[in-house]
Amino acid sequence: MSNEKSVSEKYIDLDEIEYNENTLKFLRKKLDDFSINIFRQVVSENRNHRGLVKTRLEDYHNMRKKYDSAFLMLEAQGFIEKKEDGTATPYYITIRGRQLGTLLSEERRKLEEEQ
Repeated sequence: MSNEKSVSEKYIDLDEIEYNENTLKFLRKKLDDFSINIFRQVVSENRNHRGLVKTRLEDYHNMRKKYDSAFLMLEAQGFIEKKEDGTATPYYITIRGRQLGTLLSEERRKLEEEQ
C-alpha cells in the first residue's frame, strides 16, 4: 500500500502545468500575428463563457489552411484546448493560455508606453 501512496504522490496533472518565463517567451516568439489574433478571439469567447468554434468564423472556409495551422500551433503549444460539445468542438484557453494572455497584455502595455 505504501507503493500506491508514493505513485499517487508523484502524480502531476499535466493540464495544470505552467511554463517558466523563458519557455513562455520562446513559444510566444514562434506565434505569428494571425495566430495571436486567433488566440485573442478564443480569450474573448472565454470571457463570455463560451468556447470559440473555428468553423463559425466568418472567413474560415476561404482561409481554412491558415486557420487550421494557427489553431494547431496554439493547441500543440498548450495555450488552447478543444472540448467536444455535441457536434461542435469549441476551443478554450488553458492555464498556459492565461500565462500567454498576461504576456501579450504586458507587451501591448509596453508598446503603448513607448509611443
